[in-house]
Amino acid sequence: MYDAEMKLNHQIVQFLEYKLQTLHENIRENITEPPELYTAMLAVLTQYMAGLKSITCLLNHGFVSQTRGIFQTLGEDYEDIIFLSLPALHGTMTHLHYAYLKRVAGEEDYGYYSPVSRCEIRNQIREANGINHNVFQLYPKRQALQVLRPLGDKPCSANLAIELHRHFAYKAVLLTVLTAKVADEQEVMRECLNYRAHLEMVDPAAVIMPQPQSQPRPQAAPAPIANDISYAAIR
Repeated sequence: MYDAEMKLNHQIVQFLEYKLQTLHENIRENITEPPELYTAMLAVLTQYMAGLKSITCLLNHGFVSQTRGIFQTLGEDYEDIIFLSLPALHGTMTHLHYAYLKRVAGEEDYGYYSPVSRCEIRNQIREANGINHNVFQLYPKRQALQVLRPLGDKPCSANLAIELHRHFAYKAVLLTVLTAKVADEQEVMRECLNYRAHLEMVDPAAVIMPQPQSQPRPQAAPAPIANDISYAAIR
């Protein structure tokens, strides 16, 4: 149903699937960071890509509202990969990183709770000095849920879901760059950065974060077109 609108999304995912395969095949023993750190990043990135493909399947069959939960998971995966990349960027393994890796490895029984909270992960990313915060901004998860929340009798917007899917696909390019950086895979980094530049040229909308339009207030004067902020870039 949405093949034409999803064409670029398909192309981005297919490109990254090939690069992900390269990262899996070229795991090096001389990784400067703990090997389990890179393994964890690669596992989360693999899960992220699986989420993108799942959303593709749902949208192609018209199941728009069912994508909300996957979009939420993608937002958390996005934060996890940035968090796990921090030691490679500024050389510090914190107690949160060790706790995260222990949870992944199953070394301790945490029962039904996580030793690292989502708030702690976000705070450490915000305080990090080794990343470009203008590029790797935290994903506003609330917006993803608002975009796909039906309003009254109005169904979820398929067009907004496709734009949101493209935004996440675009961010996957940056996540692949981070993962390749930890593994010192210079060739993968170069190809992904070149592809990112290509996306900005062929489709500037790929870097735009879709947001729900605010409801007009009663008796309020219409705002000038120049002040329309229904879409906000988060590059």
